[in-house]
Amino acid sequence: MDASTVTYLFGGIVLALAGVCIANCIYMRRHPEASGLGEALLNRNFLEFMPGLNRRDVEELTLDMERWECSVCAFMNLVTKPICSLCSTHRDYRLIEFYSDTVPAREPEKPSRSMSQRASKSLQRQTSKSFQRLSSFFQKVILPEDLNPRQRSARMRKQWTRQLDSKGNVVWARHFLDTEECPASFVIQTGPIRHEVGESNGPDVSVTVIIHDSTTLASAETPGLDAIKTIAWMPIEGINAATTVTGLRLLSSTWSSLLPISRLPFSLKYAWFLHQVSDLIVPYADLHIQTKVQRARVFEEALENLLGIRGQGLCAIIRYNFVGESGLDAGAIQREWYTLVAHALLHEESGLFTISNRDDNSYFINPNSAHDTRHLDVQLEHLELFRAAGRFIGRALLDGQVLPIQLSPVLFKALLGVPMTLDDIESLDKTTYTSLQYIVQNEHVEDLALTFSVTQCYGDRMLEVDLVENGHDLAVTDANKHEYIALMVRHLLFGRVETQLLALIEGVYDVLPPELLTAFDHKELELILCGLHEIDLADWQANTVTSSNLDNTPVLEWFWNIVASLPQEDQAKLLQYATGASRVPVQGFKGLTSYDGKICYFTLKGVAYKQGVYPVAHACYNRIDLPLYPSEELLEDALKTLLLSDPTGFNIE
Repeated sequence: MDASTVTYLFGGIVLALAGVCIANCIYMRRHPEASGLGEALLNRNFLEFMPGLNRRDVEELTLDMERWECSVCAFMNLVTKPICSLCSTHRDYRLIEFYSDTVPAREPEKPSRSMSQRASKSLQRQTSKSFQRLSSFFQKVILPEDLNPRQRSARMRKQWTRQLDSKGNVVWARHFLDTEECPASFVIQTGPIRHEVGESNGPDVSVTVIIHDSTTLASAETPGLDAIKTIAWMPIEGINAATTVTGLRLLSSTWSSLLPISRLPFSLKYAWFLHQVSDLIVPYADLHIQTKVQRARVFEEALENLLGIRGQGLCAIIRYNFVGESGLDAGAIQREWYTLVAHALLHEESGLFTISNRDDNSYFINPNSAHDTRHLDVQLEHLELFRAAGRFIGRALLDGQVLPIQLSPVLFKALLGVPMTLDDIESLDKTTYTSLQYIVQNEHVEDLALTFSVTQCYGDRMLEVDLVENGHDLAVTDANKHEYIALMVRHLLFGRVETQLLALIEGVYDVLPPELLTAFDHKELELILCGLHEIDLADWQANTVTSSNLDNTPVLEWFWNIVASLPQEDQAKLLQYATGASRVPVQGFKGLTSYDGKICYFTLKGVAYKQGVYPVAHACYNRIDLPLYPSEELLEDALKTLLLSDPTGFNIE
């Protein structure tokens, strides 16, 4: 290659580079935001440089990732998750069921045995020698009788599913062993009821008609709602499974789409759900709501405001601000609002819900709510309060907010219209369930001196309530005990709270169309609404963005060591301090968002240390400014002092 050729080649390269520089300058002048993003990326300012994804994108990106199946509930978890997201069973545990060679004959005199007892009759324990041999294959083994309430509920989540029969009709199908021994099953359905309800349905049917006062907010002013409502406790044999819990009978073409979706893995169903929800939200430019909230009355104002929303406003974007606080709702104020209202909703002083199961501290509707809500400073009747509570749940699902609440599985089943049986009493009240099982399994129940009546609190008094006409004079005997059990199941799951339950269901479906939730079982719905129960520190750390001045420093290592040493409640408090919410969404920390629904990672930004300075949270951006402390002891003292303060309030930013 001669000198002239080299000169021409070099000149060409210079011209090309000059052209690129000129083009880049022109682009930057026309698109100055690109320069800002580049600078943000170089400076590790991830508040300005975010992935631009939403939760649906995150779910779709993880669809092909490897997963492990929980041996208790069959939920598919990402391999990075050490415990099941649905039932909290550790990945190393294996549920072992030992099948006998023969299935024992049915015992007709005891047709209402519990699911766990039926399983124990047909699934025999292995000998200790065989058990030791099998357990050597697994790190840990768990037996059916050792499951906790949450695991038992999750294990039975697919007990009932909708499917098509040979004629193409939608029917409820039950899935477990020894179906001949199943107890009677019932479905809760609100109205208007599309099918006939009359004497032909038999004594098991219970229908209540509610006529709303025309002066209430829950009137026919709201589109799609009727002034007259019904709620029914129906034997499953008399139910058209193509009808939703709201009484709406869906077309066959709709079910032909919904049924395949319901059989998909949760990740695919959740991605579908997020897509459907995004289509429901009214564009901000078309309609949005700005609301100022008195912190001292956040619960009362929330219920009043939710019940006052009409039409498209139920799915409009809502921005919150607390009166007297300078915070701008870029996400955290909304998260805090949901957290505060959720806590107040289950608080004893609200009078709406009460703890029903002390084993898992789950809540059920307060049967005495008409009396216990009278002291609230609201211009609403107690049934309107439940309607507003239902709208609160519906809005949380719409907004993708997770609520720190522990509702009874019975309520989630009722919201979905899933069949229920005697077995569901176990998750509601273990003591009562044990007593009912004793009656089923033993003879000479006359010795218990029971009658067809129950004692219940009405107002300030305890009253005897008849399960049938003149039930207080009708003794429970071996001959009629199964009728007594059926009536008790109806009373406990439905009868004592039927009007409140109707209002709650109405409220949820004021916001969401009923077909949107039919694809999920009750535990999946709980997971979407309430998020993950435990904080996975490895997931938190893996989905954290750090500024460059924190990388590879002892301060970062100290921070995670200290967080790892905290109990779960303090980790949740730190999370609330940093993000405005104490629960992690179903996708884990990769699912944290900002105000616009875009993914906004938890961020640690190193700042200069000054004596006496504490970490500062920017909860709208899921960020903590972390001083570069000279010692781990100073950092630990600062974090623990921070946890002693109230994690709510937005007076800084």
